[in-house]
Amino acid sequence: MGKYFKSFNIRYKNQNSKWQKNWVIKLLSFCLALFLWYFVVGEDKVDRTIFIPLEIINLPQELVISNQFKRELEVTVNGPRGLINSISGHDVTRAVDLTDAEPGTVVVRNDLDSISFPRGIRVLRVQPPNVILLLDRLIKKNLKIEVVTTGTPAKGYEISSIQLDPPVLSITGPQDILGDLALLTTVPIGVDDLKSSTVRQVGLIIDSELSGLIGEPVVTARITVKEKQIDKTIKGIPLKLNHINTDIKYSFMPETVSIKASVPYHLAMDPKKLKTFIEARVKAGNLPPGKHKLKVEITSPAIVRIYEIKPEMVVVKLIETPTEKIIKEE
Repeated sequence: MGKYFKSFNIRYKNQNSKWQKNWVIKLLSFCLALFLWYFVVGEDKVDRTIFIPLEIINLPQELVISNQFKRELEVTVNGPRGLINSISGHDVTRAVDLTDAEPGTVVVRNDLDSISFPRGIRVLRVQPPNVILLLDRLIKKNLKIEVVTTGTPAKGYEISSIQLDPPVLSITGPQDILGDLALLTTVPIGVDDLKSSTVRQVGLIIDSELSGLIGEPVVTARITVKEKQIDKTIKGIPLKLNHINTDIKYSFMPETVSIKASVPYHLAMDPKKLKTFIEARVKAGNLPPGKHKLKVEITSPAIVRIYEIKPEMVVVKLIETPTEKIIKEE
């Protein structure tokens, strides 16, 4: 009998020792369970509307979403106030997986169970209930930019060239938008009364769909302005003689020549001044007295481009002076 009581006493002590070791853990577990019960069940519940981003994942590289769609969902939920407050700033999204998508229309249905919330929160409503995505092939195009101008330069001046930087715009986008697009044009560039070259920053004319792809691009336009060249006939240019003997007498037939030339506008408007820039000469070298048919040569500044001389050849009569005659007779 004594052995029985001794064995019972040992088992009691062992169980009491184990209980003493685990009572703290058991008490903590009980408090945590009580807290969770109050947090999930006991706390007052509220309805609240929160905004959840629509997240597109696994979109194939060769496809693009070509339409504007609502990127944020309005979700009304019900649950404990504290729990809803705790998830307001968390990254809860409506993920749309487009792994197997093909070109065409995709309807995304936003069911009540399409968004994952923590346990204890119930989804009451999702707006919009559906989101429509238009999927299109993604293509790349190099579009040439065409210059458009308005007005005219100052009188006597003209646009020599307009160079754009860049001259071509490379765009990647939906085939539906870029498929028929051949070129882009600049916003009209005003050139009224220009007299000198200039550099302008110019926008492009693009529609709203293209603007959604590339924004509002700006190109650099280098405008080169030059003075006009006018075709002009200049008559009565006197001839001069180049001869080794500067004392020799001479005469020409005819005595003057005319030319046709391309000259700057300001000189074309002032013929008298223009003549002062032009000289007609005949090179006679050391030719003896008598009649000689020689070529006419015209000297002029580079801004005067001569393309015709009339006549090209003239008769030069070299006349022996008395001094030369006496020397020969002696």
